[in-house]
Amino acid sequence: MSAETEGFSEVVPGTLYATGGWMEVAARPVSWLPPEGRGLLPVQGYVLRDGGSWLMIDTGLAIHWPLIADGIARTLGGTTERRLITTRREQDSMINLPAILREFGVSEVLYAGVLNPLDFFEGMEETDAAARIESVPGLRAARIAPGTVTEIGRLRLEVLRVELRLLATNWFYERETRTLFTSDAFAFLTRPAAAWSPGLSRLRAPGEVPMRAEDAALFLSAKMDWLIGIDPAPVIRDLDRIQATCAIDRLCPGFGCVIEGRAAVREAFDRVREALAILAGRPRTLWRFPDALIGSPLLEQPA
Repeated sequence: MSAETEGFSEVVPGTLYATGGWMEVAARPVSWLPPEGRGLLPVQGYVLRDGGSWLMIDTGLAIHWPLIADGIARTLGGTTERRLITTRREQDSMINLPAILREFGVSEVLYAGVLNPLDFFEGMEETDAAARIESVPGLRAARIAPGTVTEIGRLRLEVLRVELRLLATNWFYERETRTLFTSDAFAFLTRPAAAWSPGLSRLRAPGEVPMRAEDAALFLSAKMDWLIGIDPAPVIRDLDRIQATCAIDRLCPGFGCVIEGRAAVREAFDRVREALAILAGRPRTLWRFPDALIGSPLLEQPA
């Protein structure tokens, strides 16, 4: 099994994999990327497996489906319990869900959430989605609460409710590999466009070029514009809590490079804290949904 191809990376040998594709940020006018951004951005879902148990976290973009399907197929051998969970109820996290359910023998879809007044706005949509999933023979949907631990063989995946997020977002922490899955946070590390090759690594190894708070602020402001002009203290306290309670060897965002190594994780947390301070000092502005996103092939379901 190759450790690094265009659509597939082995993050923890035999246990954790990333599968997805790459986007040139400047060439993709989508709402969750900054117009001023540059470089090649990896976008991925993750697979955890141990023994016969297999679980995928997020599904990647529709435009990358052939690469994702190939990556999934590489990880399935010998597994009989196959499940899927998403960090967010947004298209860029779950657009490939129907194709995965159809083609790869997934038996359960897990929904993470809490009873929150704002969640009622999506309740009917979620109920409909669960009903559609359960209409597939042999497949079921299950809602799990923050704090719930899901077993994948000897692995333990815990649902975390955090402050650095959009409405219906959760992070996940896997205890054995000490991996924090951060959805659309810590999602700011790109590769230079000129560096493209099929084997370009989506893992930021320890000792690479230092991270910049300005880059973190740029990507956070595009995805979470509510951070602009706020008091960042509650968000920063929550980041402190996460670092204090979870031993973290790597960060696995839904897009952006995987951040590998404890020193790099500490560096990333520090740069994000600085980014929050940068955004707090900016005046709030009105945001407009970009016309260019309407009809985007990024969000068209695979055939």
